[in-house]
Amino acid sequence: MPESSPKIPDSIPELIEHLRALQEKRGNCTMQARTEVWLKIGGEELDISPANFHAALAAALTQAGLVAKEKTADVAAVLYCLGVTNSNNLFQKVHQGKLIPHGIGKNGRRNAKGKK
Repeated sequence: MPESSPKIPDSIPELIEHLRALQEKRGNCTMQARTEVWLKIGGEELDISPANFHAALAAALTQAGLVAKEKTADVAAVLYCLGVTNSNNLFQKVHQGKLIPHGIGKNGRRNAKGKK
């Protein structure tokens, strides 16, 4: 691992704090970091194929203690509906401007000029 890459924390609470700090700085979540995060929250046991990614992500969030167990299926359904998969990412679609006709601008906020 290059010296410029910070070590990924071992505990889930520290890991989440690390990710929060990374997000606040708009830092780059490298592929190495993504892999380590996924594995630390039990992802190696989950099917992350495109067809199952939303359910696996919801299960991982539950394992990390971020989602109540009884809400896992609900979270998976919401992630699926939002297009949060490794091949059809909601945020990618926002950035590409593909949601402008649906009322969401490239900045991710409600677009008053979108079609009604």
